[in-house]
Amino acid sequence: MGTAGVRPQASVGVSKTPDDPLVLLARAEARLAQLLPPSPAGETGLLVDAARTALLSPGKRVRPVMAMLACAHVGGAPLSALNYGCAVEMVHAASLVLDDLPCMDNAALRRGAPTVHRAHGEDAAVLSAIALLNQAHRTVLSDADIEGDRRLALLDAVTEAVGFDGLAHGQIRDLRDPADDRTEYGLRRLNHLKTGGLFVAAVRGGGLIGGGVPAQLDALGAFGEAVGFAFQLCDDLHDVEATPETLGKDVRQDRDKVTFVDLWGPGRVQLAIRQSLVRAQEALGPDCALSAYAWGLFRNAGFTR
Repeated sequence: MGTAGVRPQASVGVSKTPDDPLVLLARAEARLAQLLPPSPAGETGLLVDAARTALLSPGKRVRPVMAMLACAHVGGAPLSALNYGCAVEMVHAASLVLDDLPCMDNAALRRGAPTVHRAHGEDAAVLSAIALLNQAHRTVLSDADIEGDRRLALLDAVTEAVGFDGLAHGQIRDLRDPADDRTEYGLRRLNHLKTGGLFVAAVRGGGLIGGGVPAQLDALGAFGEAVGFAFQLCDDLHDVEATPETLGKDVRQDRDKVTFVDLWGPGRVQLAIRQSLVRAQEALGPDCALSAYAWGLFRNAGFTR
């Protein structure tokens, strides 16, 4: 369920305006720390410690930044989508904890540090993932600045991206699909479930909070789908070409699976990443801050010119 190791560097200016990505990144970091409870007095703090490892270890925070930029794109105040974006980030963090478990990818390294189950135990890892998913839902439902019907729509978007039509289904397919099912069509569907769906939820949700009309929300959805596909392709390429030291996580995790690198080769995968970013830009327009942010992430990683 992971995504590409692109870095959160400045790429769209350093103006420090309210919708500057670096400003939004800082706000997301601070808010994520606030949304986790403190360790309970007189009780074991293991669950909270494991959740903090999963959620607060250094990351790109792409999803909350994109949610806020999507809100601004339709005319809303970007910070109106801060809580929602952090909820989406909690879902993403929980998915990585589960993805890394011995019964799945059996990963040892995540974001340059031991995976949660290595650091805190498998029991704490599973329970912290459940707690983070629950906290994500609670964060959406308790945002009093968003009207009730809209909160329910946001919660529906998040839960759809997690369950039978999202991450969980994508992960079981990734683990169990036979090689014959890993065709171009099968992998596109798989990548949407594992990665694209949560990007769509982030940007459509941000647009909904900002008051976007259906056409704007559909455009944001097309953007999220294209960017999510680019991220998964980047992840596939990194798994083959990067090292744990440069990527901060285990590599060669897909050596027994067919990926787009196997189907297309590295050169065509790099071309497809650029083509996906072009489609994302076309969905929102070349002067959109959200499009510029996405291009900047991949440019810093060397995937665009």
